[in-house]
Amino acid sequence: MRYLFYDVECSNCFNGEGKICSFGYVITDEQFNVLKKEDIVMNPASRFYLRRKEGRPEIELAYPEEYFRAQPKFDKFYEKIKYMLEEPDQIVMGHSILNDVKHLAYQCKRYKFPCINYRFGDSQLIYKKFVQNGSGSQVGLARICEEFDIHPEHLHRSDDDAWATMEFVRIICQQKHVSLYKLLSDNPECTGEIENFEITMNGVSVTRSKRFLQRLLEEYIKTLHSAQGGELEGKRFCMSRKFERDNADMCGYFAKKCFELGGRYTRNAMRCNVLVCADDEQCTREKAIRADAKLSKRVQFVTMEQFRQMLHITEEDMPEAANFSLDKMVSLPAVAYGKPLKFTIGDRTGKKPAAQPAAEESGEKKKKKRRRRKKSQSGAPSAETPASE
Repeated sequence: MRYLFYDVECSNCFNGEGKICSFGYVITDEQFNVLKKEDIVMNPASRFYLRRKEGRPEIELAYPEEYFRAQPKFDKFYEKIKYMLEEPDQIVMGHSILNDVKHLAYQCKRYKFPCINYRFGDSQLIYKKFVQNGSGSQVGLARICEEFDIHPEHLHRSDDDAWATMEFVRIICQQKHVSLYKLLSDNPECTGEIENFEITMNGVSVTRSKRFLQRLLEEYIKTLHSAQGGELEGKRFCMSRKFERDNADMCGYFAKKCFELGGRYTRNAMRCNVLVCADDEQCTREKAIRADAKLSKRVQFVTMEQFRQMLHITEEDMPEAANFSLDKMVSLPAVAYGKPLKFTIGDRTGKKPAAQPAAEESGEKKKKKRRRRKKSQSGAPSAETPASE
């Protein structure tokens, strides 16, 4: 058995979709002896945006932007990466690897390639289990390197980050006197799997993130049309923020009912005239409306029970609402910088060049024809062609 540790860096993660600019990996044997270490650098085919939240410095990648731009794109490395990750008799590891798995899956979709299927372990979850005793916030690789005296050459260079992850896992296995296989077998909550773009952690699906579902709900609402003359005509409903974020599928069902009865459903609290207060405490949407005297007079505040009565949803209807799936109703378009793409990079790379005109194929150049005015014997412009003023 061999171990493969990998890490990716992205030029940006707009809409939660990472555009990979490097894939670094380290392959070891069962004793953590390094067999191969490589950083696969690629052109992300997207802009670089490396800013982080306030108070944190901008990410410094290992290479200048010009170097990334000069490299081949992801499609040139797909087969190599797929072959490595799907190698049998192997354990794949990474730090906070769930993000890397999602970014890699997005690249496959972006270039219209089949999914790369593999099982994986997460060193960040191992740290939480054995160092934080199961509690505490997520810890980055830089802090772990300081704590365990690990010295990679360059953080945010993918192969060095993969090596640092390997060193940390090696130390934990050494302290616990177990192999990596035994460590992960005894702690399945630190493992996950991706198959046909479905990602699970310890058997629980994590593919449908809350941000992804919010985008699905937004797209689904755009497809709905209000029934003319319905009893809810003129009503524009909005849900409490937390409830909508945690129950996007059910909100899709509520939105459908609103439109069927002549009303509307909006995710913009400033445009609604009915706010459904479904959270235990005041959400940001309710606070914003109540803080505006003009808005608070216009908006009607209702409870979840009152909202269901307005939509004629009984207890017998709730199983249908709970089983409503936005995935079955709408699919997200490919996006770049928040704007829909007319075609993906996979379309671009597979697109055939347009046929050239016969004149160009023979090497002849088109000559621009100039219109000349005919002159009479007297030298004046003829009647056929008007003289310029």
